[in-house]
Amino acid sequence: MATTRLRFAMIGFIVGVLIVYFMKDAPISTGLRIAAPVYLFGVGIIIDGIVLRIKERKGKDD
Repeated sequence: MATTRLRFAMIGFIVGVLIVYFMKDAPISTGLRIAAPVYLFGVGIIIDGIVLRIKERKGKDD
């Protein structure tokens, strides 16, 4: 896993953990709160892919 990919994935995971911690009294299901870190881990990887594609396109235009 590339450094940037890992960075975005870890940021997503940490945000997911914070959601679990701060929303423990929210009226959403426990399963959704517990799965939030895993979901946001995947979102971080998707965001990294988007950023890499944008950087590639800027490099080709030069």
